[in-house]
Amino acid sequence: MTQTQTHLLVKRLIEKDQSAFELVFKEYYSVLCQYAAGYLNDMEASQGIVQEVFVRFWEKCEDLSPDSSIKSYLYRAVHNACLNHLKHLKVRDNYRQYVIDRMEEAEEPIEESVENIENRIHEAIDKLPPQCARIFRLSRLEGLKYREIAEHLGLSIKTVEVQMGKALKLLREELKEFR
Repeated sequence: MTQTQTHLLVKRLIEKDQSAFELVFKEYYSVLCQYAAGYLNDMEASQGIVQEVFVRFWEKCEDLSPDSSIKSYLYRAVHNACLNHLKHLKVRDNYRQYVIDRMEEAEEPIEESVENIENRIHEAIDKLPPQCARIFRLSRLEGLKYREIAEHLGLSIKTVEVQMGKALKLLREELKEFR
């Protein structure tokens, strides 16, 4: 393209002439995709970036200077978009690694904490008076209702309620460090 043809094309772009934009798109799309792929090693991402560059180019073409070099403008825009894309990928990968590291650090102490809490609960239940512990286990660990526990042990429902109240009070006291 001669300098006069380029100057005329820029003038048409400034006036938002769609056919001028189509000419520029057809002229540069493929070569810009190859150029971007040289940075990204990913043709699909390269095509997306070039398309975004052309969208922005169309949105801002009325701001072009009549002496603008379309080729330089587009190559610079694709270059910058590729660098931004690579920075984004690096930030995303760093964040992903950060999350993985935090999860690995947290997994071991959480598992140990759960195991420690379970052990402390069983120790606290073992410290309860025998009948109180038995009623608590039937209720909370086996899921029986007070009426079922009363029938099973030959006690009144009121005795089961009193023993459960006592068990819960003693366990709250014994396990207060976990509140």
